[in-house]
Amino acid sequence: MRNSRDELRHLVADEAARLLYEDGMRDYRLAKLRAAENLGVRLQGSAQPTNEEVEAAIHQRIQLFDADTQPVLLRHHREVALEAMDFLQAYHPYLTGAALEGTSSPHSAVTLYLGADSVEEVMFFLEDQHIPFQTHERRTRLGSKKQDYFPLLRFYVDDVEVELMVFPQDDRFAGAPISPITGKAMRRADRKKVAALLG
Repeated sequence: MRNSRDELRHLVADEAARLLYEDGMRDYRLAKLRAAENLGVRLQGSAQPTNEEVEAAIHQRIQLFDADTQPVLLRHHREVALEAMDFLQAYHPYLTGAALEGTSSPHSAVTLYLGADSVEEVMFFLEDQHIPFQTHERRTRLGSKKQDYFPLLRFYVDDVEVELMVFPQDDRFAGAPISPITGKAMRRADRKKVAALLG
């Protein structure tokens, strides 16, 4: 039986999962803060769920409420990922994030990691193919290195957002990006693995 602190952690994790999955929030820390606010509680010490607990709550939410429809959406996101990986094969793409972890929602982006000599190289390629895109940055840590900002390009395929994180070729095997959820190396899948997921 849960004690009151464990129960609070569970409630906050579940509400944060709802905000991430249903409302489209993408920052786990902000989702937990908003969840606590929605529940009228204060997050202190061990009452705050880990990002891994929130991720587990997302999987649980999918099983409880979207078990019939989410697999169709997930497959579509993985098909979009495979199409984008073929299109961007020159940059040795890897799939990561919700489409790989199985937690895709209508608000999720398909996230690919690319390696290039410069972000401009990828931008020129997209421009040559007449693909409109937006430019952003995302703070990420590679292996044992300190956090840094890396370029992020965003475009749409069949109303699905595709985001490309571009890393310098020199850093490509210097260490995998660190997951904000687990604090460990981010899970990644190359084209062969993504194709296998689709069967």
